[in-house]
Order: sequence, then C-alpha cells, then structure tokens
Amino acid sequence: MRAATLSLGAALLLCGCGQKGPLYLPDKNPTVVTRPAPPAAPAPASSVPKKDDPDAQTPPQ
Repeated sequence: MRAATLSLGAALLLCGCGQKGPLYLPDKNPTVVTRPAPPAAPAPASSVPKKDDPDAQTPPQ
C-alpha cells in the first residue's frame, strides 16, 4: 500500500511540472512593448470633508 501511494504521488508530481510541448530557446533580442498606465481618476469632491464643515469628523488625538 505504501509503495502504491508513493508511486502515485511521484507520478502526479512528474505530470504537473514543466512546460508541455517541445522545448525551444527564447529569442536573443526580444521586443518588449510597454504602454503607460492610464491616469488615475481624481477622488469625487463629495468624499473629502471641508475644513469649515462642522459635521466633518476629526480623528482622535
């Protein structure tokens, strides 16, 4: 029973590793295409409390 369990475990490990298909060498000078990230959206004005707002919560000190 122990040998069967070890054999099954070894077979599962060997089946799950590596790239499937034929091996190949990567290009020596690959072309990398990058794009700048889109600009971040500004926060809505209603989410920032104003300093003059009496209902605005102040953090505990």
